[in-house]
Amino acid sequence: MADAKPNVDPPWLEALIVISLSVAALTTTWSTYQAALWDGEQAASYSRANALRIEGSKAAARADVLEAVDLAIFSSWLDAMGAGETQLQEFYYARFRPDFREAFDAWTALRPLTNPDAPQGPFFMKEYSLPERAQAEALEAEAQAVFDQGERDNDIGDIYVQATVILASALFFGGICQTFKKPRVRMVLALLSVAACIVGVVRTVTLPAIPPVIMWGFGAG
Repeated sequence: MADAKPNVDPPWLEALIVISLSVAALTTTWSTYQAALWDGEQAASYSRANALRIEGSKAAARADVLEAVDLAIFSSWLDAMGAGETQLQEFYYARFRPDFREAFDAWTALRPLTNPDAPQGPFFMKEYSLPERAQAEALEAEAQAVFDQGERDNDIGDIYVQATVILASALFFGGICQTFKKPRVRMVLALLSVAACIVGVVRTVTLPAIPPVIMWGFGAG
C-alpha cells in the first residue's frame, strides 16, 4: 500500500502568505497613523471655524449697534425737522457717522418730501453700508468653508479607518490559515488574505496623505 502524500503547501502559497502579511502589517500601520493625523486636521478645522464664527458674531454685533445709533440720530433729526428747529437739525447732522452721512446726503438729494420714487429713508440707499456687516458676512463665509474642510478631513480619516479594518481582516485570514491541516482550506484563507490586502492597499494609496513629521529631538535639556 502506497504511503499517503503529506499535506505540503506549494512554495508559491507560502510566499504569497508572507507577502500578504508583510504588506498588510505595514499598510495597517500607515493607515492608522494617517487616520490619527486626519482626525487632528478635523479638530483643528473645527476649532478655527468656531473662532471665525465668534469673530463674525462680534462684527455683526458691532454692526447692529452702529445701525441702531444711525437710526436713533436720524429719528432725532426727523423730530427736529418736524419741529422746524434748524439749529438742532444741524446739531444732529454733525453727529452722523461719515458712512451714514453719505447715504443721507444722497437720499436728501432725491427730495424725498416731494419725490414719491425716493426710497423710504437713507438706510435703503446703496450708499448706506456698514463695513462691520460686510466683515461679519465674510467671516461667516470663511468659517463655513473651514468647517466644510473639517468635514472632508473627517471623511478621509473615516476611510483610513475603514482601510485599517480591511487590512486587519487580511492579517486575520493570513494568520489563521496556518492552523488548518487541509491544503484546500489553507489556500482559500490565503487567497482571502491576499484579496483583503489588495483592497486595503488600493483603498489606502488612493487617499490623500499628510506627510509624516520627523521629531529630531524632545526639546532642550
